[in-house]
Amino acid sequence: MKVSSHFGADYFADLVRIYSADPNPVGAGIDMRPVAAHFQGRYRSVAKPSSPGSYAVIPLGGLQRSDDLTFAIRFQPRFVRDEPQTLFSLISAGGSTLSADIDAAGFSVIVDATWERLSVVPQTGCWYELRLHWLAGRIRASCYDVSAGTRISDLDRHLPWPAGGLSRIILAAGRAPADCSDMTSFFNGRLENPAFFVGMEVPEHLDRGRSEQQKIAALWDFGQGIDTDKIIDIGPNGLEGRTHNLPARGVRGSRWTGREMSWQHAPDDYAAIHFHEGDLHDCGWETDFTFDVPRDLPSGVYGIRLRCEDAEDIIPFFVRPNSDGHKARVAVLFSTLTYQAYCNYPRTNYGAAYESRRDAWGSNPHHPALYPEFGRSLYDVHADGSGVMFSSLLRPQLLMRPGLFAYLDEKGSGLRHFAADMHLIAWLDAKGIEIDVVTDHDLDAEGLFALEGYALLLTVTHPEYHTLRSLDALQQFVDAGGNLAYLGGNGFYWRVATSDIFPAAIEIRRGESGVRMWETETGECFHAFDGQYGGLWLKNGRPPQKLVGIGMSAHGPFTSSYYRRTQISREPEFAWLFDGIDDEIIGNFGLSGGGAAGFELDVVDPSLGTPASAIVLASSEHHPVDYACVPEKIWNPDLHSAEWQRNQVRADLCLVTLPKGNCVFSTGSIMFCGSLPVNGFNNNISRLLENFVAGCLTKGEAI
Repeated sequence: MKVSSHFGADYFADLVRIYSADPNPVGAGIDMRPVAAHFQGRYRSVAKPSSPGSYAVIPLGGLQRSDDLTFAIRFQPRFVRDEPQTLFSLISAGGSTLSADIDAAGFSVIVDATWERLSVVPQTGCWYELRLHWLAGRIRASCYDVSAGTRISDLDRHLPWPAGGLSRIILAAGRAPADCSDMTSFFNGRLENPAFFVGMEVPEHLDRGRSEQQKIAALWDFGQGIDTDKIIDIGPNGLEGRTHNLPARGVRGSRWTGREMSWQHAPDDYAAIHFHEGDLHDCGWETDFTFDVPRDLPSGVYGIRLRCEDAEDIIPFFVRPNSDGHKARVAVLFSTLTYQAYCNYPRTNYGAAYESRRDAWGSNPHHPALYPEFGRSLYDVHADGSGVMFSSLLRPQLLMRPGLFAYLDEKGSGLRHFAADMHLIAWLDAKGIEIDVVTDHDLDAEGLFALEGYALLLTVTHPEYHTLRSLDALQQFVDAGGNLAYLGGNGFYWRVATSDIFPAAIEIRRGESGVRMWETETGECFHAFDGQYGGLWLKNGRPPQKLVGIGMSAHGPFTSSYYRRTQISREPEFAWLFDGIDDEIIGNFGLSGGGAAGFELDVVDPSLGTPASAIVLASSEHHPVDYACVPEKIWNPDLHSAEWQRNQVRADLCLVTLPKGNCVFSTGSIMFCGSLPVNGFNNNISRLLENFVAGCLTKGEAI
């Protein structure tokens, strides 16, 4: 546990098991039960800063600054403003700094406190090359327009740069004056192939003759090691460096031609790194205490509770069953990849009305809008407008908190993600159904092994993001005879990548359509982490209809409707599912938007792989007019009329029977689980799910 506390007093830590996370006074409530733990006690409050901003550091190993040395670097500004941004900082063995800054007025070359400006105004999106040459105590700086291959500015001045070796170079940042270990003035843009050459000038044609006409002292090829944090020197000295805070790699450089769309096929075309002032991989906090999970601690959802004065915070985590102990027959799959994708998403609804409800309910006060220093989600954009491609667990996950509501829901609690998913845990506890918990990260790490021993797997409300390994594990579980209940909507939608080198991070490339807040740039749809094509699983040949019978079809505001049963649901073969349910309308109530069907909706679609054995048992209706069909389904307005699109605005509750006697039950709505707690867990949605679970456990065998 890594805790930052700004209080003067010590804080108290203990362990709780979490069963419900709804702060709504008329909702399911907050249910947390203390559990004895060895770490329980008081700890010293220490305020720990967070330092976003990506950069690279390359030790130069005493590289000598001769009187005929040229440093060259290419750069593409993406966001220019009045405040300076540092392209690079060269640090001498004696501690002096030579840096190059960019601002709205132009470029500056700075040696310690002495600076000179180049007379060129940078344009965002344009590639430039800057060269510095030392000669007889003078520094000559030249700036080139890469696309034209011409020199556009010169500077020839006497600047006091001391003799001796070079200690290191910092790329995309400068050193903070107060602490030389801290970075400041982060560059928002792309850098490419910095190099030291012995010789006055590179030929005017910028892409010819470097290695032939000059002696290379160091040349860092960003097209190598794209899946790592390494900065690889292909020069004679092997001066390797490291990136920090996960800048984007596998992105187009100045030499990109468009002939190849994968960085693996043309690494020279992708020999650039995109740095951002908001990148954050690791807060770097010191550990306050550790918790060794006892082998006899039951599987479930737990939390480290932190309390100081009148403040409280709870950090949830998941405990798997003992590998050689008892296992339940039912497991709940928590969508930890989706939690990570949304981590610290500030939304746009924070304001006076939100604060008023927060205070009235006494809900979790830590809205992400208040803490930009903890980094943003995969739904946000950087200061330069480019999308956030990486999300890391090595920082507070403010959305993954009990008692945090997302929307001002006039008919319910307005919960999303973890807090909404706990409605299912509250229901399982109320019904006395024994469960284990497993997470997306477990499936990614262990594959099918993580699901062995279970007859039934229940998803939570929004299993949107998956890796190839986690999706394969689910398909293998079903193929092996396991029963699956998909209790949400917009599931199995986006592909993300993980990395053994950055095990706490995930990566996304949002290409080729889909509901998204930003779009991957042309030619950058392949992940840096694994080199695989990103985007929608639909566009990767794995539409969710193949796995669960339904897939994303429509989305709208945080409001809900209900399901109407189909005629076929009255057939005798489905009597076990609807035992005790005579209603035509089901789910016209709920703590999420007032109903069981809403927000993001899935439908059957045989053209995308819905099995022939899929039966639609109920469909939702009467959604508001501001619901819309997803863009990936609309490619020609002449083919997809307004009437056709309106028909896509529904949730199909379906059952898919499979050859081994198992089945998949899918609800097609993110809001489904929000109806479970209504009327003390005694309602037709609750009964429907209870019938399904009982039926699976009666006939199902653990795989």
